[in-house]
Amino acid sequence: MSKRVTHLGLLIVLLASLLSLLSACGSDPRVQQESSQSRNKLNQLVQHAKSIGIPATTLQPVLKQKDALDTSSAPWNPFNAQLVNDYYTNTATRYDQLTLQLQGLISATTERSDNQAQNDLQKLQITIAQQRSKGYPVDTIQKLYEQNVNTMHTAKLPKDFFAVSRQVNDATQTLNMMPTTSDKLKTFKGTIDLMAEGKMDVTTLQSQYKSDQDEMAKATKPGDLQDINKTIEAQYQQAATSFTQAIPYIAKSKVDDLDSKIKQLKGEGVDVSKYEKNLTSARELQQKTKTLDDYKKLSTQIEKDLSAMQKDLVMVQARKLLKSFHNEVNKWGNSHLVAGAYYLNVGYMAQGIGEDLDAELANASTTEEYQTALNDIQNAIFHHKMLEQNYNDKTPSDQVHQTDMQLLNRYQLNNSTAIVVSFTEEALRFYKNGKLIYSFLITSGRQELPALPGLWTVLSRQTDIVFKSPYPKGSPYWYEDTPIKVAIGYHAGGYFLHDSPWRWNYGPGTQFPHTDGSGNESASNGTHGCINMPPEQADWVLANSDWNTSIVIY
Repeated sequence: MSKRVTHLGLLIVLLASLLSLLSACGSDPRVQQESSQSRNKLNQLVQHAKSIGIPATTLQPVLKQKDALDTSSAPWNPFNAQLVNDYYTNTATRYDQLTLQLQGLISATTERSDNQAQNDLQKLQITIAQQRSKGYPVDTIQKLYEQNVNTMHTAKLPKDFFAVSRQVNDATQTLNMMPTTSDKLKTFKGTIDLMAEGKMDVTTLQSQYKSDQDEMAKATKPGDLQDINKTIEAQYQQAATSFTQAIPYIAKSKVDDLDSKIKQLKGEGVDVSKYEKNLTSARELQQKTKTLDDYKKLSTQIEKDLSAMQKDLVMVQARKLLKSFHNEVNKWGNSHLVAGAYYLNVGYMAQGIGEDLDAELANASTTEEYQTALNDIQNAIFHHKMLEQNYNDKTPSDQVHQTDMQLLNRYQLNNSTAIVVSFTEEALRFYKNGKLIYSFLITSGRQELPALPGLWTVLSRQTDIVFKSPYPKGSPYWYEDTPIKVAIGYHAGGYFLHDSPWRWNYGPGTQFPHTDGSGNESASNGTHGCINMPPEQADWVLANSDWNTSIVIY
């Protein structure tokens, strides 16, 4: 009986093996090979995507589908090899589809990270100029900016662009933190001065103060300044210990500063009830502040109170300035209309940078974002002030204008190359190391699509390209595909300085509706936000500028 069972078992095993063999033999090995090849191709592309820096979150949808395919298996049917063939055909198709999807993700991520890095660089340059004008040390970050500009020339991969954005965003945040560090240094210096007045030896403290200044100048990351802030605070506390008698005066000064800032907020309609409660508490502590421990308690509370107020303080200042900016732009524009209908300062209005500034401030939610918005508003106010002054300046357009020099001084561009564009003259002046070396008339943006005033970086340098209209056919702004020989990008969104061979006339008034000497209808109005240059002059500008050239438009 046992032998029969054994024989029967062997027979079943042999039969199963035979059927499996028959099934395998019946399926098409080429189909299996194609599926394997498609899988390998996708695996290679996934590894490539990871190696070039595509974020894991971007890859996740593709990897999830790939894992599902990888863990699936062919159906087992000894009598129908076609089922197996269909399985491998379907998996090959799905692997190929995922490969195409991943190729698209790689392309989109590369372009997006490139654009983001360019925008981050432009924000950094503006912040550098703003903080330099306030006297903060920016030379180290200026060098970092230039290094990253050069990196962008050869950057091709997302990880390259992400690396630029990380460094640049750290640098921008560091610059925005400098006022806080500077304030701490001023307080420390004030304490040193008080001690010096009291005939105390401050040699060591003065050395510490100088070292703190040097470290601040070298900072490129937020953590650098945070460490410096801690160091300054510690040094300040040590100094306070050395002159206990001065502590009551220091305490009063800190509370008075808190009081002053609360009054500023209250005057602008901010609810300061919670801040006033903090002030009352601070006043009570101030009256009791006699020892270092008392002072530490008071200082900790006030620093906490001021930190909580910082966002409101910057926000209020930005809102107040932006409102003033809009009022001045509209007032001046309406009182200086051309032909009773056209604004010389339209680039500062809503259709120009006005709407951008509104959006930037409205979208701000952190102290750093409000500070950046404030910097941009202050720059816009200065540029418009220069436009107003230049309007009354009768200096010929081919000579140095005082407003040009004020702008170059503001942004510390006297030792570099700068292109300056004036709306009131429709003129371009090219400066090198603070000296005017070339000038000519241009045509800027029409009323609906003005060129954008501000300090801009060179985003692109292109030759022999074709401009394609972003507007649909039938739109009043649509234009036919236009060959362009020279194009220098100055702002994201398709803003360029470029040649315009279809125009004969340039200069004042050509940004408004007019009859061009060429007779071309396309030359009868201003641009779509670009700066049009005569072909010969455009060639010269391209040849004499580079990626580090600054573009100042006002």
